[in-house]
Amino acid sequence: MKKRKKYIIMLLTLFFAINLSAQEGLRIADVFRQYEKKHGTTMVQLSSEVLGSYNMTLYKSLSFQPSSTGKLGIDWVTECIELDKKKAKKIKETLLDGELHSGYYQLSQVQKGINRFILFKVNEKKKATLIYIEGSLDSAELVSMLFNKK
Repeated sequence: MKKRKKYIIMLLTLFFAINLSAQEGLRIADVFRQYEKKHGTTMVQLSSEVLGSYNMTLYKSLSFQPSSTGKLGIDWVTECIELDKKKAKKIKETLLDGELHSGYYQLSQVQKGINRFILFKVNEKKKATLIYIEGSLDSAELVSMLFNKK
């Protein structure tokens, strides 16, 4: 029984270490940490069964209402995205009145065969959605998944 508990603890530790390192070096990791437990926020992290069917190894999404002012408001969120955007090799953005309305960023690989993507959108009510994806899927597969209805 003790051996089994140690094994489970090791697996859980490994699981959390992988999740923490997934966004390592990205500023959006700060956004996830800041907002993931706030009231009114919805965070989704897909299970490994679902991830595998989409050629993903990690999917995290955050739907939240950033404050309109303050140190950790919408300006801070878009600043974090701007900093990560500098590491992107593909960028597609929509600006509305000079402000970021939506963005699609494909980052460089940190591991061979594992692509990384950041997706961001703010609606008219200033509710934001931030998505981080890692996996062997390529840009075309992701775009197809996002825009093709099944």
